[in-house]
Amino acid sequence: METATERCSIVVANDGKILGQTTSSGNFEHSAQLTLLLSSAMQQSQCELVDLDAIAISIGPGSYTSLRSGLSTAKGLCYGLDLPLLSIDSLSIIAAGCIQEQKYSTDSLYVPMIDARRMEVYTAVYSASGEVLEKSSAMILTSESFNDYFQREVPLVFAGNGAPKFSPVTTSPFAHFSPVHSNAIYMPDLAEKAFKQKAFADVAYLEPHYLKPPNITVPKKIQLGS
Repeated sequence: METATERCSIVVANDGKILGQTTSSGNFEHSAQLTLLLSSAMQQSQCELVDLDAIAISIGPGSYTSLRSGLSTAKGLCYGLDLPLLSIDSLSIIAAGCIQEQKYSTDSLYVPMIDARRMEVYTAVYSASGEVLEKSSAMILTSESFNDYFQREVPLVFAGNGAPKFSPVTTSPFAHFSPVHSNAIYMPDLAEKAFKQKAFADVAYLEPHYLKPPNITVPKKIQLGS
């Protein structure tokens, strides 16, 4: 289940092979569509919920509300079906999608980006083998961003819904942009690896990986006339 950004998606997979997949039709409709998407994906796969061995969920970083909706649904399924829960880093999902494309040079590095409003993104850096070279962080994009890599003439592949923010900012010839966005279709291999390693999360205490506090505004008080 991938719920870190504006669109949510669900995949049913076995040994890394996708059996059923669905994606929401509108933005930020996670609460309304998740159970419907699950039903559709299960129907496509010709499997029942009782056939599942585990539930994998994108744990963040990403949209505060979207992550909470996804994790709540995943926890409910795990409690009800007595299944283990796998938490998958949201940025690693985007990086995995780029690597699966195999359209770039073998020395390329992968930089997934998730929109964090204004010129800020959640980002990390991955090698072509999926190794984390720089851990996830919140970054304000400027023309100087990633210059240490560009000066070494390292090709960087940017992807995710935050990447278009960086495209007009950088002038480096070593910056490449991929159309890959967050989607559960890139999760099966990551989930399979976590399952085999028995990297199960604590269903009771697992919280989304927000990276920074949610953007909450306090409404202005309404002054009533006398």
